[in-house]
Amino acid sequence: MGASGTRRDDVAIVGMACRFPGAWNVNQYWRLLNEPRAQFATVPDSRWRTATFLSDNLRDTSSTYTDTMALLPDVGHFDAAHYGIPPRRARSMDPQGRLLIDLTREAIQDAGWEAEGFDREETSVITALTESGYREITTMRIRMRQLTGGEFGARATDPRWPETVRAVDGLHGSSVAGLLLNMGPNTVSSVFDLHGESYALDSACSGGLMAVANAVFALRAGRCRIALAGGAQLILAPDLLVGLCRIGAISRSGRCLPFGAEADGFVLGEGAGVLALRPLADALAAGDRVYAVIRGVGTANDGTVQGGMHPQAAGQLRALRRAYRDADLTPDSVGYLEAHGTGTTVGDPVEVGVLGELRGERGAPAFLGAVKAVVGHALNAAGMAGLVKTVLAVHRGVIPPQPEFDLADRSGLDAARLIVPTKPTVWPESGQPRRAGVSAFGFGGTGVHLVVEECATAPARPAPEEGPRLLVLSARDRAGLVRYARELADTLAEDRPPLAGVAETLARRAPLAERLALVAEDTADAVTKLTAAAEAVAAAAPGGSGRGRWPGRYHPVSGRRPPCPRRARCPPGSVRPRWPGSPSGRSPARGSARWWSTYPPAPCHRVRSPRVTTGRWTSRRARPRRPRPPSRRWGRAGPGRWTRGQVADPPRPSCSKSSRGPVSSRSPI
Repeated sequence: MGASGTRRDDVAIVGMACRFPGAWNVNQYWRLLNEPRAQFATVPDSRWRTATFLSDNLRDTSSTYTDTMALLPDVGHFDAAHYGIPPRRARSMDPQGRLLIDLTREAIQDAGWEAEGFDREETSVITALTESGYREITTMRIRMRQLTGGEFGARATDPRWPETVRAVDGLHGSSVAGLLLNMGPNTVSSVFDLHGESYALDSACSGGLMAVANAVFALRAGRCRIALAGGAQLILAPDLLVGLCRIGAISRSGRCLPFGAEADGFVLGEGAGVLALRPLADALAAGDRVYAVIRGVGTANDGTVQGGMHPQAAGQLRALRRAYRDADLTPDSVGYLEAHGTGTTVGDPVEVGVLGELRGERGAPAFLGAVKAVVGHALNAAGMAGLVKTVLAVHRGVIPPQPEFDLADRSGLDAARLIVPTKPTVWPESGQPRRAGVSAFGFGGTGVHLVVEECATAPARPAPEEGPRLLVLSARDRAGLVRYARELADTLAEDRPPLAGVAETLARRAPLAERLALVAEDTADAVTKLTAAAEAVAAAAPGGSGRGRWPGRYHPVSGRRPPCPRRARCPPGSVRPRWPGSPSGRSPARGSARWWSTYPPAPCHRVRSPRVTTGRWTSRRARPRRPRPPSRRWGRAGPGRWTRGQVADPPRPSCSKSSRGPVSSRSPI
């Protein structure tokens, strides 16, 4: 037990990022969970032609009896230039690895480490990955040549077959990045310059929680000081859907009803999640916002069983008991249980029976839920979907509801004193920290259970002062800046977080070329100004975004704006704003690495032409001078030169959602 009352083995969750159907970030995911709507739809032809496989003929071993899944949109979109990855190599990477890179950046942002930095030397990356089908797509030409040679049966005798083979893309020097699953976490370590252990694991449906469990073990053992753990699952080929239809695990009705009377299987889904973890004592000392604390971890395998595909009560019970023993808590001390809950007639009764045996006959009531009813079964990332949901519930003190449907075994749930909520429920007060358990059980018999707890110890940081707050947003291009401002306005309007926490989070993010700065009095004022600024920037209105809001393009390293080649008079009636927070009203010195986030970019002004040496920007302070007419825009004519033109920069691809990160804050959002 530490001096602050924390257990030595407690691990804090200080950052989160996720993608699930219907939710592009943590805030959207929370809103989806509180208004649960199943995110199931027909597989689009952009994945594969479902008509080719859809059939009711049970003798057809390559067919499926459903075309319903829960898929992520635009999985091929990736801002490779933002991470300095060559386009050819990016195309070779498994999209699951690309998704992990995006989510790792967002989790680092959410933890507040992007601008200030963190201990990269002692940061590990542990992820759960399994086949997405991308390897099969990448090696298709090799398989076709094998077919041509008759390795799988009769030779392909059609004279047009060789031409068909040549039309399929082959492998090149960078293709190995898409063939090896370890390249997912290893590329994350490379992109973010992390030097701890980095590896991928696969325990099927429990993979995401197993990655988090291994990260907890590594932190407890002192093998690292920070861990980035999670999992990703994409389904880019119909192989998994066909295989799971063969064993009858997929729902024929296109619904997933965990513990429901009409349950007939699960809907196959996609998703990903990444957590930023560190020892609780370190998080409190650093003043990190702590979502929740991982207090107990339990893992187990079913051992010798016939088949290995059916859930075993003994194996599940073993994992749960180990978790509560590790947490030094009784099983009935948790107020919420996130079940594996696949909605199958085989799995659900086993899990309810295990929970009843674990909790005994005299325990306190608890709530029960399963997120697969909303986002489907994301296999390797299924545990991450349940864990992120549970952590948010513990952090916010609200238990999300399940979609309404008739329960199959009310007597079994009543015997275990488990309640399935049908509306958002405030966490009951018990005089103890809020606690919850999360389960994930994989094909093959490997199960994981985590016990998470509310952080009852306040971090060591001063309380923010009241008053106006400076909000600084940045993106790679104007379109991204507009989307970012609108998303931030929506989040502020929906969740009403403390403005001080939002301003602090934005200040801890690395600056990109396009920036928008505004000063807001409170949350409502921020929503109004962000909405107006987004509309003004989108319309590219002459005169900028209005008084008190300063958008513009700045060099991402030097922070300088394109220089004006001549002096210009201010428009009539305009007032040159002072630098907020600076006693003299002048631009602050740039000795601090956070000058750009503490103060807004300078409004329209003239600066000295930057020196350029062999294409690299050198250090020279840009001094605000007379404002130039806001109707003039400047385009780059060559290295170090700027000329007046119709556009501010050469055309560049639109910034994807991956380059912006989630809207979040170090205070509850």
